[in-house]
Amino acid sequence: MNIKQRKDYYGCDDIESLSYLEFGSVDLRNAKKTIWAYWQDQEAYDMYMFSRYVRDLFAFRDFVDKKEYNVEALNAIVLKSAHNKLMDYLFKYAGIITAVQFNAMDYICESGSSLYGWIDEAIACDNVFNNGEHIKGFKSLKYLGSDISDFMNKGAKVFYNEYQMDFSLAPTIADLMHEIKKFSLFYGLGVSMRYALRNADDMQAIAEKSELAIFNRLSVTMENETLRTIYGSGKSAYIISLPKLIESLNQNGISAKYCTSNMQWKKDGPNTLRASVVISKDIEKIEKFILNHDNCIDKCNDKMGG
Repeated sequence: MNIKQRKDYYGCDDIESLSYLEFGSVDLRNAKKTIWAYWQDQEAYDMYMFSRYVRDLFAFRDFVDKKEYNVEALNAIVLKSAHNKLMDYLFKYAGIITAVQFNAMDYICESGSSLYGWIDEAIACDNVFNNGEHIKGFKSLKYLGSDISDFMNKGAKVFYNEYQMDFSLAPTIADLMHEIKKFSLFYGLGVSMRYALRNADDMQAIAEKSELAIFNRLSVTMENETLRTIYGSGKSAYIISLPKLIESLNQNGISAKYCTSNMQWKKDGPNTLRASVVISKDIEKIEKFILNHDNCIDKCNDKMGG
């Protein structure tokens, strides 16, 4: 892999660690380890992430095929998935059914789409929480998969060939915003956004171009400047300034609300916070999202005694 490719993958020149994947065996009798295959950088990401998310995709499809549509059975699948918290899936699900309800015409985009398993997750959730009433609407949406892996994007195209789906390899949010004029719904999960964001202006650009934008465990700092750090994967991560973001949104008349139930403090260093946030110019879309989300939470509490 040449230097340019390495920079594209890691997002920086000063790489402090490497991503790798190895496959091997251990001879227990002779205490001997053998490595049969080794991958690094983009290849390691592709090999591991593809299998990780395909496993989840098949699990959700098996769940739908069995037709055991209850919260307990869904939660059992989620606990074995890559993102093993039902609340994370419900946050995404509330976003996509809100898009269906306001007849979204532009892209439904996930930053770091990873095979675009969002669709199968949403189908499973819809069968449990809304008797499948939005599933037909999911097929009418126009999807954009944004991932740093062409391998993952090609996989998504195969798995969802009945859906209208386009793809982007843009490594940063700024690059993606230059490619796409408008989003009906934008979704970002914490780690993907920490890799793709650079500053509060990037968040403002998303807000300007999206009818509704939702962020699960968005990382922010209380300082006035972006915090940059290096994750163990070797990739640069950016923690944006909350004061700058609030100032920008206020100046442009954009509304935002956040969820307090899954806030996390100091995960990305002193004076940092992770919170789930919903942003829109249209307060009615925010309120609709909140209603959909709360209805799912209520049903979970009723069924599981939460």
